[in-house]
Amino acid sequence: MVGYLRRRERGQRCLRVFSALPALLLVLWACSAIRSWVVPWPQHQEQATATPTIIAGKRANSRGSRMAMLARGGGEDLRAYAESLDVPADYTGPVYSGPGSIDDAFVDGLLAMYKEQGRLPMKFAYQMTLDVLDLLKAEKTLQKVAVPEGSKITVVGDLHGQFFDFVHMLEEVMGRPSPENPVLFNGDFVDRGVWSVEVLMCIFTFKLQNPGHVHLNRGNHETEMTNYQYGFANEVEVKYEKKMMPLFSETFRYLALATVLEDQVFVTHAGLPGPEERLWEEWFQKAPDEAAGVLMREKQVTLDTIAATDRVVEPNPMEAPLVIDMLWSDPKGAAGYGPSTRVPMVYTFGPDIVSKFLEANGLKYIIRSHETKSTGHQETVKGLYTVFSAPNYIDRSGNLAAVAVLTNKGGSLEQPEFKQFKHQPHPDIPSGAYMPGKSLAPAKA
Repeated sequence: MVGYLRRRERGQRCLRVFSALPALLLVLWACSAIRSWVVPWPQHQEQATATPTIIAGKRANSRGSRMAMLARGGGEDLRAYAESLDVPADYTGPVYSGPGSIDDAFVDGLLAMYKEQGRLPMKFAYQMTLDVLDLLKAEKTLQKVAVPEGSKITVVGDLHGQFFDFVHMLEEVMGRPSPENPVLFNGDFVDRGVWSVEVLMCIFTFKLQNPGHVHLNRGNHETEMTNYQYGFANEVEVKYEKKMMPLFSETFRYLALATVLEDQVFVTHAGLPGPEERLWEEWFQKAPDEAAGVLMREKQVTLDTIAATDRVVEPNPMEAPLVIDMLWSDPKGAAGYGPSTRVPMVYTFGPDIVSKFLEANGLKYIIRSHETKSTGHQETVKGLYTVFSAPNYIDRSGNLAAVAVLTNKGGSLEQPEFKQFKHQPHPDIPSGAYMPGKSLAPAKA
């Protein structure tokens, strides 16, 4: 009883603090959004506790970009701009003239060119991205994908711009996406790795070639905050031009938050919806087990609730809590919810949360990514598997990578088969070189 009263008292104190938090967060975010045009995002480790100012705001306030607004309005002005661009006279690589121009020869040429550090002309990069954006606009927040009996689908975890590992995975581990070899890329295509543009354009190529057999979930690194902090925005500026980045950001906002395979398996980048009342207080970090007694969810989130969520936003705990949960949260061994160490107002969730979500939605298990694992995969808690596909992450983690292959046997998607692979040699450019202040970042104006 004493413990209950103590938790209740702390919960009431949290509510008093929480009541003033929305205004504070919005003010801090507004200041950071303005500041982001003047100076790069501050560099820090992703796992470290961050200040609320790094949580990006909603789409309506995202950097005030005219280019993003044009993309959102249908992209006709951007298409005219792309059409006006020249292809370099000495370019000998694949030529894009619409989705129908992508065949196996186009893919062969693109991969070969990227292996030699060649570059797709900016004209084609714009046109392909605009065509992918059109495809994604026709898709849903929660995608449902059939895996007929006797067939399979491969789920790919974090890639983080590690092109030479990515192409090894395609050629030696899982094969290229095709109608016979469907693939779900589960977010974090870019950032840190210095070939993020190349990895992303390859994924876009596969999506354009086989739109019904290549599926894309959004990760926490398909957001403005991370892209301006961990290198992708700078890489785009160096390899193409600064004003192209808002188009990529808008395309990322249309990525699905989750995919359900054969009405049996839930796949999302990070994790599950957090507690109903998004309480946050300093003592949570010091006593996470007691925090679990305050952070509660009585009503289970359903697939219909997820499907009805507006995904076309930047993740914000006050305005889009479900979005930030699915892009940022992590499982934990203990029961209940707890505080995340990644960013404020994000939570960890225990095996009981997983079990209740699966039961409420008639699902068998969950596949997520988001965390490095030494073997490339792990049954992190019962009913939840993690798959991570960037080996030797940031050139020093030493981890293996893996992909998850799900096969329908007798109408059932049983436990996934994991195919592991090691990192591959690459040109001597360090991971993170495009991050603010690093060797390949553009000079400050």
